[in-house]
Amino acid sequence: MSRKKDPSEQYFRDSSAKSDNTVNEKDKDVDLLALKRLLYRMPDREAPAGLAQSILSSLEPKTVPAWLRIYRWTLRPRTVTFQPLKLLPTAMVILVGLAIAFQFGPWRKDPGSVDPRQASLIPITFTLSYPKAESVSLIGSFNQWNPAGHKMHRTGDLNTWVLELRLPEGRHEYAFLVDGKMVVPDQSSPFYQSDGFGNRNSVLFVGRDEPANI
Repeated sequence: MSRKKDPSEQYFRDSSAKSDNTVNEKDKDVDLLALKRLLYRMPDREAPAGLAQSILSSLEPKTVPAWLRIYRWTLRPRTVTFQPLKLLPTAMVILVGLAIAFQFGPWRKDPGSVDPRQASLIPITFTLSYPKAESVSLIGSFNQWNPAGHKMHRTGDLNTWVLELRLPEGRHEYAFLVDGKMVVPDQSSPFYQSDGFGNRNSVLFVGRDEPANI
């Protein structure tokens, strides 16, 4: 048969528990106060030398490698704005600079200077008496037998065709192309060379001591 609990017993138990908790809290307060007094009474000491520098150095940011900075820079989105009017002054400055460089640059030839290659050439005057011709061109080994640019012109009597060229020293073969279809050798030249097609080419020997008129 169970015995009924006495309410007074529960009361005393609760009071005892509260008393024990109060005693524990007071002990904690006493220990905390004693710890504070101990810390207060401890002597002040200076920090070790270099402590602040070591702390600051540990807080310095780490150096990022150059390749990583470039990689991040290439991946960063950008907005490009093109304004032609702002580029116009720069373009004008560049054009003026190029014009000055072209005008006064080292590659500009002096008008009074003579090309060394041209100076070594000898002027030769070719003449052909052919009154019936409508046009005459000079062809030869010196222009790869191409009449372009070597058209002769009539003299005052309209019977003689004339053209002056500057040729290097040596042996040259030549002929006259009359009316664009007939090859005529120079009748005044004493030397000839067969061209292998039934025609004769005149032979010219150019030298410093040779006559300049053919």
